[in-house]
Amino acid sequence: MSDPQQRIDQLVKNSEVLLFMKGNASFPQCGFSGRAIQILK
Repeated sequence: MSDPQQRIDQLVKNSEVLLFMKGNASFPQCGFSGRAIQILK
């Protein structure tokens, strides 16, 4: 496995809840990401 793939696999296995999104909390890049940030605040 490649390093990024191993990192993602590790994150998924070790987290109860995990969100991969476009952008960041201050500047979400799509409507779903923006809505997810609003829900998590």
